[in-house]
Amino acid sequence: MKQIAVLATNSSISSDLFGLLDFFEYCNVLWRYQQGEQAAPLFHCYLVSPDGKPLILKQGVTLDVQPHNWQSADVLILPAAYAYSRAQLSTLAHQSSVYFAGLAQAQAQGSLIAAHCTGTFILAGSGLLEHKSATSSWFFKDVFQSLYPNVHLQLNKLLVQDGNLLTAGATTAFMNLCLALTERLVGEQFARQIGKIMLTDPNRSSQIPYMDLSVGQPHTDLLIAQVQKHLLKSLAEPFALEALAAQFHLTKRTLLRRFKAALNDTPLNYLQRLRVEHAKRLLETTNLPVEQIVLQVGYEDMSSFRKLFLNYTELSPSQYRQKFMLQDDPDCCPATSLDKAG
Repeated sequence: MKQIAVLATNSSISSDLFGLLDFFEYCNVLWRYQQGEQAAPLFHCYLVSPDGKPLILKQGVTLDVQPHNWQSADVLILPAAYAYSRAQLSTLAHQSSVYFAGLAQAQAQGSLIAAHCTGTFILAGSGLLEHKSATSSWFFKDVFQSLYPNVHLQLNKLLVQDGNLLTAGATTAFMNLCLALTERLVGEQFARQIGKIMLTDPNRSSQIPYMDLSVGQPHTDLLIAQVQKHLLKSLAEPFALEALAAQFHLTKRTLLRRFKAALNDTPLNYLQRLRVEHAKRLLETTNLPVEQIVLQVGYEDMSSFRKLFLNYTELSPSQYRQKFMLQDDPDCCPATSLDKAG
């Protein structure tokens, strides 16, 4: 029986903790169904707290923990926690530092170490992700890169495995993380079976379609904030860097420098992200033909926009609409010439 220790804190997301416990218990149930009621369970999944005391979560829920030697577990999981700013994420890693020595010991003995969403900040804080590949919540890209510049962050991926370290993306990506762990510990066939029972898509491999491209890092440059507002209001207008700089009484060079410092981007790239994000919202909430949406976001060349949209979402406009449209009418909007092209 494999031992799985979930290294929680009082900031851990309750649905995440229960989801992890339930997933591996579901595995035990399926195993006994297949092998007979006398079959030994596959997993023993339990919670650990930094001080060995019961967890008291933000919802007021109290959960018992098992204080025994978690460092020798076969799998250690760092779950998601409520932390939304650079300061909170840094504090989360610091408060979890009691786990760092045990994590290093577990890695040395070959245990699997997994983390997802904000839990990856704890794993990175331990130093085990130095010069390793990992993913995390796409929402915290800039914070993660600034805190842990030596981690090879691959936010386009939902799941990244680097040796015995497994990391996964935002929030519900823990289900795919559990599937990956089950595949390594039990086998591909059993992992596929439990994935089907729990309606978890084993082929969901990218976070890109879910990213909100309009979300940028916070900054204090008020003039650049005004430039951002102007670009948002001018999505359909032709872009000219010279005119934009002149409108805000800047040279092109100064505008590019300040924009880069504030947002780590160029004005044109930022505008393209805004245009794609607006197109995504229209695809989600309206029945407008794709060609009309393309015009509304400032493009006349359908082929160019399709390539841009694919680059940012890994889906064609029609595929995106079918996946994310907010209506229960997947046949409302047939594929257009734009989607059939290329």
